[in-house]
Amino acid sequence: MPNPIGTLYYIHIKLFGVGIMAYLINHIHIRAKDPMVSAAWYEKFFDTKVLSSKEVMPGTITVTMDTGGPVRLNISSQVSGSSDYEAPAELNTLGLEHFGFSTDDIEADICEFENHGVRIVLPITEVGSGAKLAYIEGPDHVLIELVQSAAK
Repeated sequence: MPNPIGTLYYIHIKLFGVGIMAYLINHIHIRAKDPMVSAAWYEKFFDTKVLSSKEVMPGTITVTMDTGGPVRLNISSQVSGSSDYEAPAELNTLGLEHFGFSTDDIEADICEFENHGVRIVLPITEVGSGAKLAYIEGPDHVLIELVQSAAK
């Protein structure tokens, strides 16, 4: 479903000729040893859906996934001859640190992840406004945040 606020903002800029460009996040891109295995993991735990799996760049397969929101998740195989360096998912690193998924029941989600042997990087933590967050390690050492908004 398109982001109505972003769409209205874009329309306003086009109609009124404001001299700035509206940028919206298009996708998050992950490199994986096996994109289909990683995609299956995201389908299982986050109800994402594979939209396509194809060779986009020579010698690599890219799986494009619908996340249920305006941002796609792309998972690509490694380019032949590229580095095999892997680092564990950790908080407070430079560069792209993590991305997050919203949830309505963080306790149930963390319990399910634990039952499946998923590494919990940061247990459920309540933040000032009553919202809760936690971090897990996804496939290919990707750091993923779960965010539950404060009860209304």
